[in-house]
Amino acid sequence: MRSRTLFFLFPLLALSALASAQKIDVSSGKIEALKGIDTFQIIYKYDKLMVGDLGRESNYIRKKKADAEKRAPGSGYAWEEMWIGDRSKYYEPQFLEAIRKFSEKEIGDHPGTRYQLVLSSTYIEPGQSGLIRKSAKLKGTITVIDTQNPAKPLVKIQIDEASGESNKEDNGTGGPRIGAAYAKAGKELGNYLRQRLD
Repeated sequence: MRSRTLFFLFPLLALSALASAQKIDVSSGKIEALKGIDTFQIIYKYDKLMVGDLGRESNYIRKKKADAEKRAPGSGYAWEEMWIGDRSKYYEPQFLEAIRKFSEKEIGDHPGTRYQLVLSSTYIEPGQSGLIRKSAKLKGTITVIDTQNPAKPLVKIQIDEASGESNKEDNGTGGPRIGAAYAKAGKELGNYLRQRLD
């Protein structure tokens, strides 16, 4: 009976692995345009970010600041600072570490480098911890630009619902959990680039 269960379970596991591997999609340009490029200046953008079911990030911040003020008067501003600070504390370093490791490319703070890799975060589901746990999710667009011809990106890649969960204590904004989603996105994108550009 156990072998029969495993027989039926294996194809389902294989399908779910394939489904999770298909979160990277080239929406314009060709990935082959990046062949031979080893160094990229990374840029992060959040100007079109939507959060959870509240739409624009500004709506989310407004609600969470108000919630913080109700719990402890005067704490709303500190919550907003922490939310914005999570970008440089959790999101960006975890994405960068993963994409560098798995792509085997030199990606980072390289001013003056000809090629830019721009991560535009378009949607974050912060998730939640506690009794009911919910993974964070990230959607975004990677645009690779040749600074000698910036009007025509070499390639645009969509990242769809990279999910993350963290064992670190929730800091009140979900930073560690959202950072784990960025790490997952970096890992998936890094693997994608290495497999297609080697």
